[in-house]
Amino acid sequence: MLWSILLTAALSYSLYRHELTEAERQFANIEHSYIPSLEAGLWEADTARINTLLDGIAQLEDVGSVRLTDELNQQFSRQHSTFDKFFASKKYMLQYRIDNEQYSVGQLHIGLIADDIEQRLWRQSRNIALVTVSALLFCAILMLLIFRFAVSRHLHAMAEFASKLDLNRLAQPLKLKRQTRHDELDQVVDAINRLQQRIKHELARRNEVEQQLNNNAMQLEQQVTLRTADLQLKNNTLKQQSSELASQNEELDAYAHTVAHDLKHPLTSVLGMSRLLNATYLELSSEQKHAALTSIDKSANKMNDIINALLLLASTREKTQIPLQPLDMMEIISNAKERLAGVIQQYNVSINSSNDWPKVVGYPMWIEEVWINYLSNAIKYGGRPPHIIISSQTLDNGKVMFLVEDNGQPLNTEQQAALFSPFQRFSPKSADGHGLGLSIVKRIIERLGGNVGYRVSDNGGSIFWFSLPNAD
Repeated sequence: MLWSILLTAALSYSLYRHELTEAERQFANIEHSYIPSLEAGLWEADTARINTLLDGIAQLEDVGSVRLTDELNQQFSRQHSTFDKFFASKKYMLQYRIDNEQYSVGQLHIGLIADDIEQRLWRQSRNIALVTVSALLFCAILMLLIFRFAVSRHLHAMAEFASKLDLNRLAQPLKLKRQTRHDELDQVVDAINRLQQRIKHELARRNEVEQQLNNNAMQLEQQVTLRTADLQLKNNTLKQQSSELASQNEELDAYAHTVAHDLKHPLTSVLGMSRLLNATYLELSSEQKHAALTSIDKSANKMNDIINALLLLASTREKTQIPLQPLDMMEIISNAKERLAGVIQQYNVSINSSNDWPKVVGYPMWIEEVWINYLSNAIKYGGRPPHIIISSQTLDNGKVMFLVEDNGQPLNTEQQAALFSPFQRFSPKSADGHGLGLSIVKRIIERLGGNVGYRVSDNGGSIFWFSLPNAD
């Protein structure tokens, strides 16, 4: 009876915990399925929608009371006809989010009816108690019958011998405390002793065979382990070499493409203007000479930018030991703005940024180039005039995300897929560039243990982001 009571109590408690879990699941269902729509309805003051949602919640299983209080202290309530007391209840603070701002729109109180749940628990506990008591009584009666009709002095001796029989006592035979009569009991004793000897012999032979098999298995495992490790090492080496070769081939194609296309046009311009200035049969005015020299200077600067970008791209692969250090992100951003001061003034750019930046680790020279690329792209492809927002977010994976948001047109899906590949431009017809900037950004950030990405902002613009490991 004690075991029956304990077992019934344990199973009843398990049922109670199950009901609590179901209550939490019901609350979670309400939170995910109804709360967002209810918040939107309160924000829009849509009374019909609010009443429909409250009716839906009230019709859920075990829901006994629903009470909603909006921001004007108006109350909407639903209550089950048999509701008397709570089994479990939960309050939800309803908030509506607009442009990263949250506004309180009301409070929702849900109460689960206790009567139905308690009746279910009582019926289930009663059934468990009846089944447990019946099973235990049946087993007890059966055991009493077996002990009553099966136990005797000699059978008890045999059972005691068998209970003490183990691999360390195979040499001791079974003997009954009586004279030998050669009856059925003696035959059983003789059979047990012969079985004991046979087990002893078979056990010795099995141990010998098992030892040999273990030795062979160990040798095979060692050989398989060695060969597997060797094959894995070779496969890893081949994969690494293949990846390095593919990367090198891609970079060689990049160099060839840049030299063949991007350097060709400014070089042609320089050659044409220099021949024009050196022509002896032409008399050029001062304005024409100044225009030609300006064109040569502009083309030379463009070639210099392309060459510097290629050198930076190559340095990210060649540099094996990167001197990582904590970064003063405010100073790095300030340096980047100074380098872009002329462009910022030309396009009347507005840049909003925080004065408090999380500490991260990286390589200052490379990170400055990342900001130069992101900011220059935001200026080129942003709205007119460009409005740029610089911010940061601390992530749960131990990294910090830095974001550059502009007010330009967002990129389509096809443009986003090839965004960080070499020689990709947003709009080749409307902006100058060599298409290496974002590929350089991706290589730099990945070498520093971070990631890069793009998404469309809530305001319809573009957000370019990169992440770096936290310095803490």
